[in-house]
Amino acid sequence: MDPLKSPTIHDVAQRAGVSLSTVSRVLNDYASVSPHTRERVETAVRELHYERPKSVDDDKLIEAPHSVGLIVPDILNPFFPLLIKGVEQVSRIHGYHLILCDSENDLELETQHINNLYQRGVNGIILIPSRSESPIRELILSDFPLVLLDRMVESEAASYVISDNEDGAYQAVRYLLKLGHQWIVNLAGPQDLNTEKARLKGFQRALAEEGIPGQPELMLCGNYRLEEAYREVMTLLRRGVEFTAVFATNDMMAFGAKLALEEQGKRIPEDVSLVGYDDIQFSSIISLTTVSQPALEMGRNAMLLLLDLVKERIKIPQHIVLRPSMVIRGSCQRR
Repeated sequence: MDPLKSPTIHDVAQRAGVSLSTVSRVLNDYASVSPHTRERVETAVRELHYERPKSVDDDKLIEAPHSVGLIVPDILNPFFPLLIKGVEQVSRIHGYHLILCDSENDLELETQHINNLYQRGVNGIILIPSRSESPIRELILSDFPLVLLDRMVESEAASYVISDNEDGAYQAVRYLLKLGHQWIVNLAGPQDLNTEKARLKGFQRALAEEGIPGQPELMLCGNYRLEEAYREVMTLLRRGVEFTAVFATNDMMAFGAKLALEEQGKRIPEDVSLVGYDDIQFSSIISLTTVSQPALEMGRNAMLLLLDLVKERIKIPQHIVLRPSMVIRGSCQRR
């Protein structure tokens, strides 16, 4: 803070580690503020020698334009629009303006978005982390309303809404095993994401139950991208590695696998069965069997949870886990 300038309500919020709306509620003596939070704000006011402007109604200035931030890691990923739609539906019903940011899978940009939203005085943030080590520890430990969506970070103190990724992958691989497949390619996303760690665990659990050993040559990484998945599967085919099925941990990679298989003369499902994950809009067009995540409900639940945190209706971290389900179409066949 510039020592030559008078402290602002933004400075108070930053010093106390709370949102602008929380500072406003303390200044206006709202009863909904916890004693601990009230003390932190009042301490910040004293330390900064903040004086409320006589001509400004802070409550109207801050509380009228209710707003929340939503940060997604890749706006072009076709799975995220339903998450966004679910958040937007609930935010609109409750009179909140939604500010959408794209971190482009970049931790530095993600941090910039978080700081910018915080400085703008949003009431809370919903974050889909770009990495498991997302730099939000201070926000998690503060009273600032924050909900993680779709992906978690390593902190029990964080509230989140996710799908049961281990169970989704387990369902997919069990389905392939029941069709008689044993040589199954695992076409995975970024290995540092907790979603991928959970899906790998589900994949391995299904194989272990059937006594099938690990098959390192069938473990590929397509980083959730069609082009990378295409290259990985094409390389596997050219090496002559035998397999009868592919489980891709998102549908975009399943599309890439399909292109590679067909270019090499492999028929789906006659020669190779194919299962995706997410059930994005275009999956039904190619009759892709896939794991469907309740994306719209995940988004709605995240916004409802954030509102509970903003209104201080809950005091402890909430963990909401929704169950995915298999969507059986025409891309798999019994061996």
